[in-house]
Amino acid sequence: MSVIQFTAPPLPHYIVSGKTPMPVGARHPNRQNIGVFDLLVVTRGCLYVGEDGQDYNVSEGHALLLRPDKHHYAFSGCLEKTTHYWVHFNILGDWTAIEEETYRQEREYMSPEEEAQRHVPISPFSATSYTVALPQFVKLVQPQKLTDTIDELIKMDQSIHLSGIRLKQQALFQEVIILLSASLGTGTPSPQSVCAERAASYLREHYKESFSAKKLGESINFHPVYIARCMQKVFGCPPAVYQLRIRIEQAKLLLLQTNLTVERIAEEVGFNHPAYFTSSFTKIEGMSPRKYRQRFTWTRE
Repeated sequence: MSVIQFTAPPLPHYIVSGKTPMPVGARHPNRQNIGVFDLLVVTRGCLYVGEDGQDYNVSEGHALLLRPDKHHYAFSGCLEKTTHYWVHFNILGDWTAIEEETYRQEREYMSPEEEAQRHVPISPFSATSYTVALPQFVKLVQPQKLTDTIDELIKMDQSIHLSGIRLKQQALFQEVIILLSASLGTGTPSPQSVCAERAASYLREHYKESFSAKKLGESINFHPVYIARCMQKVFGCPPAVYQLRIRIEQAKLLLLQTNLTVERIAEEVGFNHPAYFTSSFTKIEGMSPRKYRQRFTWTRE
């Protein structure tokens, strides 16, 4: 496998992203030299994608980074229903691709002092550069956190006309780069990551249900206190808040894609009281559900 290495600054530049469900038999596009990096993250099923003669089975929880200067193709159609996220980005500076074994050998024999000397600033006032390495094909250490971040990027595309959104997108995209880089050479995920990822998956599947720390703990076989500590570390919030954010995410989709009343949407995403839904939505989004709908409905017209 290959490792993509680049020196920052400049940082990679986000272009666009999306989420694609694929039926049985569907294939990844056949493309040559598309000029951008194409990150594929599979959340269900398996993609069968090749790059210049190297074939990859990209199954659930794995990521494949396709190069901008190569030929990409599907060597097989999907054998089951498959869902994947994709992110297009560019590395504006120089980058290189080396074999993963070579990369590991270089890292093994290079002392911290030698690594530091590679990026000494020209003057005290110049930026200090650093090397970032991205795996081309990898099993992700924190797949749910990565897809959560890409989801946020996709949602930002809906409000790209608003002041400051592009800058926020670029800043958030660096989290994608960090999560992808962190999956390189980590071996098995940490116990905290495993716990947090399992909890997040459970909460996404059961987001409409009333939150119960006890039921969550019993379902994934971890103590509720430990779950809360792990989710705080990995996702930056406790389980109840994570579930609340999922509900608000789903509510935003219903506000934009349906004509359901705010009260009905509150019920659909698991809120027993519309007033609590409105206050929670306003606290997270900075505007009421009605204003959110009006703002983006008006934009599309």
